[in-house]
Amino acid sequence: TYLNIFKITIKFRWVKDGVEFDPSKDPELSVSRDSGTFSLTAKDGPIHQYQGRYNCYASNVLGTAVSNEARIVTENTPTLQKEKKVSKKVEEGESVVLPCNPPNSTVAPVIHWMDKKLRHIQQNERVIQGRDGNLYFSHVTEADSRDDYTCNTQFPSARIIVLKEPIKLTVVPSNSVVRNRRPQMMRPTGPSSSYLVLSGQNLDLECIAQGLPSPKIQWIRKDGVLSESRTSKDSYDRVLRFKNISVSDSGEYQCTATNLQGIITHTYSVTVEAAPFWTKEPKSQLYSPGETVKLECKADGIPSPEVTWSINGNLLTDIDPDPRRSVKHGVLTLKNVELSDTAVYQCKANCRNEIHFLVSNILYLVFLELPPQILTEDGVMYSVAEGQMIELACETFGSPRQVCFYTFISLRMYMIDESTLIIPDVKEEDEGTYTCEVITTLDIAEASGSITVVDRPDPPTQIQMTEPKDRSVTLSWTPGDDHNSPVLEYLIEFEETEYERKEWEELSRVSGNSQRTTLSLKPFLSYRFRVIAINDIGKSDPSMYTDVISTPAAPPDSNPEGVRSDSIDPGTLLITWKEMDRRSFNGPGFEYKVMWRKVLGSGPSWHIKSIKSPPLIITDVGNFSAFEIKVQAVNEMGEGPEPKSTIGYSGEDYPLEAPLNVGVDLISSTAIKVVWAPIKRETVRGRLQGYKVMYCAGKPSNISFVMTDSNEEMKVLGDLLPYSHYALSVSVINNKGEGPQSDPLTFHTPEGVPGPPSSLLLDSPSETEMILHWTPPSQPNGILKGYILRYQQGNIDHGVSHVSLKLDPHSRYRFYLRGYTSLGEGLPIIREGATTLDGGFVTESWFIGLISALVLLLLVLLILCFIKRSKGGKYSVKEKEEGQIDSEARPMNNEGFGEYSDNEEKRTASQPSLCEDSKLCNDDALDDYANSNSVQTEVIMDESLASQSSGVRDVPDPGTQESSPLNPATAISHHGLPNSAALLD
Repeated sequence: TYLNIFKITIKFRWVKDGVEFDPSKDPELSVSRDSGTFSLTAKDGPIHQYQGRYNCYASNVLGTAVSNEARIVTENTPTLQKEKKVSKKVEEGESVVLPCNPPNSTVAPVIHWMDKKLRHIQQNERVIQGRDGNLYFSHVTEADSRDDYTCNTQFPSARIIVLKEPIKLTVVPSNSVVRNRRPQMMRPTGPSSSYLVLSGQNLDLECIAQGLPSPKIQWIRKDGVLSESRTSKDSYDRVLRFKNISVSDSGEYQCTATNLQGIITHTYSVTVEAAPFWTKEPKSQLYSPGETVKLECKADGIPSPEVTWSINGNLLTDIDPDPRRSVKHGVLTLKNVELSDTAVYQCKANCRNEIHFLVSNILYLVFLELPPQILTEDGVMYSVAEGQMIELACETFGSPRQVCFYTFISLRMYMIDESTLIIPDVKEEDEGTYTCEVITTLDIAEASGSITVVDRPDPPTQIQMTEPKDRSVTLSWTPGDDHNSPVLEYLIEFEETEYERKEWEELSRVSGNSQRTTLSLKPFLSYRFRVIAINDIGKSDPSMYTDVISTPAAPPDSNPEGVRSDSIDPGTLLITWKEMDRRSFNGPGFEYKVMWRKVLGSGPSWHIKSIKSPPLIITDVGNFSAFEIKVQAVNEMGEGPEPKSTIGYSGEDYPLEAPLNVGVDLISSTAIKVVWAPIKRETVRGRLQGYKVMYCAGKPSNISFVMTDSNEEMKVLGDLLPYSHYALSVSVINNKGEGPQSDPLTFHTPEGVPGPPSSLLLDSPSETEMILHWTPPSQPNGILKGYILRYQQGNIDHGVSHVSLKLDPHSRYRFYLRGYTSLGEGLPIIREGATTLDGGFVTESWFIGLISALVLLLLVLLILCFIKRSKGGKYSVKEKEEGQIDSEARPMNNEGFGEYSDNEEKRTASQPSLCEDSKLCNDDALDDYANSNSVQTEVIMDESLASQSSGVRDVPDPGTQESSPLNPATAISHHGLPNSAALLD
């Protein structure tokens, strides 16, 4: 302000990162003529050279002012880096995270997960997008399988959308019953996390947990009460959001994720810091030579800021000391000031992290003589409500120091703070003109301002009703005093006099310059009215209410909405609708006229019944029959308009028949295609929801099932066990539940390649001889033909045809042993070892293998002792077979559509439990297979290997062994295949 008075020329300069920076020398920058402002025009080239911290210095003959620090952060246009396609394969029920990995940017992008048709991926409590952009699944279902999960990253300021490579997610059915899982934290991880945030910013606390079923999330504040007004929840309660966070929000918060299996918690420590703010900021002043000047500068913040002083941009510590100048408790004192002390003094409040700070520039002018001037505008009008406080400023300029006086005729006492007049509690008598006078030894200056006291308006008067009609009336009124604040609008309220609960309700609003309006009324109601005036200050008191006016009765103007059938019980039609408001009855004797008729076979006649309220239940109408239904409002004055009809269905019953012609097509050793004939629609007795395919390979407790859509008459079953016997059946599903099962169909899956041998132990009686001991694969997946042994020394792979080997005692060996069936080789078991100079052969797992063998031997002995004591040393073949079936069967829960569980399954009273009385997998269903003859496995090994094998150790007589075709591993391991081999020099 002072500079403008004296028209002093100002020079500007910039400092970047502590180094002088001249923008006029950069051809890419344009500099303003009237200020130090410079700007960068749009360009395609790099701009990273402009990143840094900038301070502007404005100087003239009186001193130098310093700006607050400005920061420029530059970055290149976000681009998508070349990335590999991501494909994830998980088992149903597991949790999974699909990564987004957006391009690095200082500005957080907006992220959308979409499919290839640019439709958003549906999010819910189970599937949620994290703040990091990743897509989190607390658990997956088969319906989550798709190959087009695409993360779209949008940068609004750059007007760029970066499309990531689509992610393929394959959810395979579980090989066992999908079990519930207790919650575990996905984001953030661990038991606790900490957050540091600046007051006034926004903060999101995130809590994403995995589990089955999806966990419920609850938030609490551990050290106090969680404020509902200061926080909000988002993303299905997975985010606790603070908007404009304050210091009072500092504390500990806890997220609790809960499901039926348990709970898990995460604690968030939130620390809120406040940027420095002035509690007392000095103002620029004029002083005369010889005066003492005290510059008081106070600031606060969290953490508490440190106050430092500078003169013309130079720290006091960098300026020669002056005995007239001192700093104590943040107050700069200048004694016996001189003309040369005229300068711009900077007070800087700085936090310890030097990230947040304030700079205040104070100009102190020392003049010999200058006539007084008033800088505040003359003739300012102040509007204030009665009871409020008002401040009348009178900013002055002159030397020597001037004294301010205010003149106003009043008996009240006012406060004056330097040059400001303060009226703490304005009253009506404070209205008027106030004059500020500035008096010095050189001259007098004055300026005036006026105060107008405003208030809410007085209520309207003389409320009158004219022109009454059946459904309208005209209301007029006379405005009250607006108390110096114009009326903005009038509010018309009404009250029903005959209603038990009397209360005033809004009926209409009109503009503030209106004094009458026509009101629309409803039939068969009694009204009275009142009017309220509204201005900027508030509402007036209500006016006096009018006399009562009653409208005559009339037929209903409308019919009920939401007419539908909510039928559940078989053979029952339940018609319901949304009840009408009583003000729409329009007359006495109000009822609902319900009409219904069958869509087919009933002719044009309607069945009619009148009732007071919904619903209407009609019995003996048949299962799942289509009806036209409609509801009409009626009263004693007549009927409402002709209603529109809608289609509703009577209740469903359980399906009557099972699908016919159920067949199986073998696809591979682990997959089949099940087909069946379409069901007769009349036997469904409801809306066909789909088919249920149940299958098992063992006891009924191992039954698995999948669902299909209503238009599917086939289903592919995968992840079956090779070389296993299965039984399956198909049933029909409607909204009521499940119908009878079809007759069990048995089938046998072909052979597959075997799994790896269960164990492989290495033993060496001499430096050049080895004996390999192994146990058969736990999953032979067919008739085991023999074994293939390979070994590797260094980087050379030798396929051996004999086992006479000369072993180097100084080398390590890796052995690969795998079984094979007629379909091919299985997975190998791999062991490593090294020969030693003293003749021993060292393996990495010899000790673990020895201990495991001892424990297994002890366990077998205990089991044999227990069986012999309880059964006299004998056990039935059937029990053994069932045990083998149970150990081999692996049920699969493959949900064909939606999420389907046993808890949601609907069954009739006569429908058998899947785990108790099902025809699947009982003795009859598997009778043919259980009585089949087992096949002796021929040992097929290379001649040299077979001739030099050490023989089968501890193999009982095959004739005394029991076998089961459902467990080929048992038959194979006891019918002639060697489980050891000797390697000799």
